[in-house]
Amino acid sequence: MDIKFEPIDVDNNFSRCLEFRRDAHFCSFDTYAGFEESIANYETQIRQRVNETNWYYMHMLCGDEIIGQLEFRTFSSFAETGYVHLLYIAPKFRGLGMAGLAQSFIIQTLIASGCKSAMLLVSRTNKRAINHYKRFGWEYVKPNPKDKLTDFYRCQLCL
Repeated sequence: MDIKFEPIDVDNNFSRCLEFRRDAHFCSFDTYAGFEESIANYETQIRQRVNETNWYYMHMLCGDEIIGQLEFRTFSSFAETGYVHLLYIAPKFRGLGMAGLAQSFIIQTLIASGCKSAMLLVSRTNKRAINHYKRFGWEYVKPNPKDKLTDFYRCQLCL
Protein backbone atom coordinates (compact mmCIF):
# COMPACT_ATOMS: atom_id res chain seq x y z
CA MET A 1 0.00 0.00 0.00
CA ASP A 2 1.16 3.49 -0.86
CA ILE A 3 0.87 5.31 2.52
CA LYS A 4 1.83 8.95 2.90
CA PHE A 5 1.33 11.73 5.42
CA GLU A 6 0.43 15.26 4.35
CA PRO A 7 -0.51 18.43 6.22
CA ILE A 8 -4.27 18.86 6.40
CA ASP A 9 -5.69 20.97 3.58
CA VAL A 10 -8.29 22.78 5.69
CA ASP A 11 -10.01 24.46 2.74
CA ASN A 12 -10.71 21.18 0.97
CA ASN A 13 -10.86 18.65 3.79
CA PHE A 14 -12.20 20.27 6.95
CA SER A 15 -15.45 18.29 6.69
CA ARG A 16 -13.35 15.09 6.80
CA CYS A 17 -11.56 16.41 9.89
CA LEU A 18 -14.91 16.89 11.62
CA GLU A 19 -16.09 13.45 10.52
CA PHE A 20 -12.95 11.82 11.92
CA ARG A 21 -13.09 13.82 15.16
CA ARG A 22 -16.76 12.92 15.63
CA ASP A 23 -16.08 9.20 15.18
CA ALA A 24 -13.03 9.41 17.47
CA HIS A 25 -15.20 11.02 20.15
CA PHE A 26 -17.76 8.22 19.86
CA CYS A 27 -15.04 5.53 19.93
CA SER A 28 -13.64 7.13 23.07
CA PHE A 29 -16.82 7.76 25.03
CA ASP A 30 -19.57 5.63 23.42
CA THR A 31 -21.66 8.78 22.98
CA TYR A 32 -21.75 11.96 20.93
CA ALA A 33 -22.62 13.95 24.05
CA GLY A 34 -19.99 16.62 24.58
CA PHE A 35 -18.70 16.45 21.01
CA GLU A 36 -19.84 19.93 19.97
CA GLU A 37 -18.19 21.47 23.03
CA SER A 38 -14.98 19.56 22.32
CA ILE A 39 -14.60 21.12 18.87
CA ALA A 40 -15.26 24.76 19.73
CA ASN A 41 -12.77 26.80 17.65
CA TYR A 42 -11.43 23.60 16.06
CA GLU A 43 -11.22 24.98 12.52
CA THR A 44 -9.51 28.14 13.75
CA GLN A 45 -7.00 26.08 15.73
CA ILE A 46 -6.10 23.93 12.75
CA ARG A 47 -5.75 26.94 10.47
CA GLN A 48 -3.46 28.66 12.97
CA ARG A 49 -1.33 25.64 13.78
CA VAL A 50 -1.11 23.61 10.57
CA ASN A 51 1.90 25.61 9.35
CA GLU A 52 3.55 26.21 12.74
CA THR A 53 6.88 24.52 13.30
CA ASN A 54 6.05 22.50 16.42
CA TRP A 55 2.47 21.50 15.54
CA TYR A 56 1.42 18.65 13.25
CA TYR A 57 -2.07 18.32 11.77
CA MET A 58 -1.69 15.55 9.22
CA HIS A 59 -3.88 13.36 7.06
CA MET A 60 -2.78 9.84 6.35
CA LEU A 61 -3.43 8.76 2.78
CA CYS A 62 -3.55 5.42 1.02
CA GLY A 63 -3.15 6.41 -2.60
CA ASP A 64 -5.49 9.39 -2.90
CA GLU A 65 -7.88 8.30 -0.13
CA ILE A 66 -7.68 9.98 3.29
CA ILE A 67 -7.66 7.10 5.76
CA GLY A 68 -6.58 8.74 9.00
CA GLN A 69 -5.73 11.86 10.89
CA LEU A 70 -2.89 12.72 13.26
CA GLU A 71 -2.69 15.72 15.56
CA PHE A 72 0.38 16.17 17.75
CA ARG A 73 3.01 18.66 18.88
CA THR A 74 6.67 18.51 19.76
CA PHE A 75 6.27 20.11 23.19
CA SER A 76 4.28 19.77 26.39
CA SER A 77 4.53 20.90 30.00
CA PHE A 78 7.30 18.31 30.45
CA ALA A 79 10.82 18.88 29.11
CA GLU A 80 11.70 17.06 25.86
CA THR A 81 8.21 15.57 25.70
CA GLY A 82 5.80 15.72 22.77
CA TYR A 83 2.05 15.46 23.09
CA VAL A 84 -0.30 13.40 20.93
CA HIS A 85 -3.81 14.85 20.58
CA LEU A 86 -5.24 12.41 18.04
CA LEU A 87 -4.29 9.23 16.23
CA TYR A 88 -7.33 8.26 14.17
CA ILE A 89 -7.75 5.55 11.54
CA ALA A 90 -10.95 5.30 9.44
CA PRO A 91 -13.04 2.20 10.29
CA LYS A 92 -12.42 0.24 7.09
CA PHE A 93 -8.65 0.55 7.59
CA ARG A 94 -8.56 -0.56 11.24
CA GLY A 95 -6.87 -3.85 11.98
CA LEU A 96 -4.61 -3.58 8.92
CA GLY A 97 -1.53 -2.15 10.65
CA MET A 98 -2.30 1.47 9.78
CA ALA A 99 -2.27 2.60 13.42
CA GLY A 100 1.22 1.17 13.75
CA LEU A 101 2.37 3.12 10.69
CA ALA A 102 0.78 6.28 12.08
CA GLN A 103 2.40 5.65 15.46
CA SER A 104 5.81 5.20 13.79
CA PHE A 105 5.39 8.46 11.87
CA ILE A 106 4.55 10.34 15.06
CA ILE A 107 7.44 8.81 17.01
CA GLN A 108 10.00 9.47 14.26
CA THR A 109 8.81 13.07 13.92
CA LEU A 110 9.05 13.62 17.68
CA ILE A 111 12.51 12.06 17.86
CA ALA A 112 13.71 14.23 14.94
CA SER A 113 12.46 17.24 16.91
CA GLY A 114 14.49 16.30 19.98
CA CYS A 115 11.75 14.69 22.07
CA LYS A 116 12.73 11.86 24.40
CA SER A 117 9.19 10.95 25.40
CA ALA A 118 5.56 11.57 24.49
CA MET A 119 2.32 11.95 26.43
CA LEU A 120 -1.33 11.49 25.52
CA LEU A 121 -4.78 11.19 27.06
CA VAL A 122 -6.99 8.19 26.37
CA SER A 123 -10.49 7.33 27.52
CA ARG A 124 -10.66 4.38 29.91
CA THR A 125 -13.55 2.98 27.87
CA ASN A 126 -11.59 2.98 24.59
CA LYS A 127 -10.11 -0.49 25.06
CA ARG A 128 -8.99 -0.76 21.43
CA ALA A 129 -6.88 2.41 21.75
CA ILE A 130 -5.49 1.40 25.15
CA ASN A 131 -4.46 -2.00 23.78
CA HIS A 132 -2.79 -0.31 20.81
CA TYR A 133 -0.85 2.11 22.98
CA LYS A 134 0.26 -0.58 25.43
CA ARG A 135 1.42 -2.76 22.51
CA PHE A 136 3.63 0.14 21.40
CA GLY A 137 5.15 0.75 24.83
CA TRP A 138 2.89 3.43 26.25
CA GLU A 139 2.53 3.19 30.03
CA TYR A 140 -0.19 4.45 32.34
CA VAL A 141 0.87 7.57 34.28
CA LYS A 142 -2.15 8.89 36.17
CA PRO A 143 -5.82 9.85 35.83
CA ASN A 144 -6.65 13.19 34.24
CA PRO A 145 -7.64 15.52 37.10
CA LYS A 146 -9.76 17.57 34.66
CA ASP A 147 -11.77 14.63 33.27
CA LYS A 148 -12.73 11.56 35.27
CA LEU A 149 -13.02 9.42 32.11
CA THR A 150 -9.48 9.83 30.76
CA ASP A 151 -5.98 8.84 31.79
CA PHE A 152 -2.49 10.05 30.89
CA TYR A 153 -0.09 7.63 29.21
CA ARG A 154 3.59 8.18 28.47
CA CYS A 155 5.99 6.56 26.02
CA GLN A 156 9.79 6.70 26.17
CA LEU A 157 11.10 7.25 22.67
CA CYS A 158 14.04 5.19 21.40
CA LEU A 159 16.85 7.38 20.17
